[in-house]
Amino acid sequence: MISPDILRGATLLVLAFASNAFAAGTSPFKPISAANGQSEKPENYLGASIGKSSADSFCTSLQNCEDTDKSWKLFAGVRMNENIVLEGGYVNFGELTGKDAGNEVSQTATAFTLTGVAGFTMNEQIELFGKAGAARWSQEQVNAGTKTDSSGTDILVGAGANYDLGDNMGIRAEWERFKDVGSSVNKADIDLLSVGLTFSSL
Repeated sequence: MISPDILRGATLLVLAFASNAFAAGTSPFKPISAANGQSEKPENYLGASIGKSSADSFCTSLQNCEDTDKSWKLFAGVRMNENIVLEGGYVNFGELTGKDAGNEVSQTATAFTLTGVAGFTMNEQIELFGKAGAARWSQEQVNAGTKTDSSGTDILVGAGANYDLGDNMGIRAEWERFKDVGSSVNKADIDLLSVGLTFSSL
């Protein structure tokens, strides 16, 4: 099991490193070059996405319940080679709400993520990818004014596609699943569908 402090620190390190490399337009990692000597893919990138999260089990025993909400995330990637990227990010899953015996129940969650992203190029503009790694999540649940906090580190998997817009910009659409988020008696998988923009240093 990855130490929570190590995961959080590694995620922040990737975000900071990619941000600095993006600003400088350089990276110490050397991606595989194309025949013309130019990098086929960006060495590093920053991105932001918006989407919708869902946790179906949240509404199991609640009334007037909403188990989906708007979400957003920030991420940054550093290319290790032509097909593999090390990516760190931060996700805000939004707020789920419902009622239990007339009492208001709400749940919020966030996560730091660290994943390996493997890409497969379809053509000059489209790249498909899969990802796997770990998420250091924090959750807060309020029931009738009583607040319960929980946190943990669990598996994250996902898949999606990138579309190159040119001028160092792209569109990303993806699905991610965050496993076993919540306390030991209230664990649930959170699914996140999102779309966003990426900005590369090339």
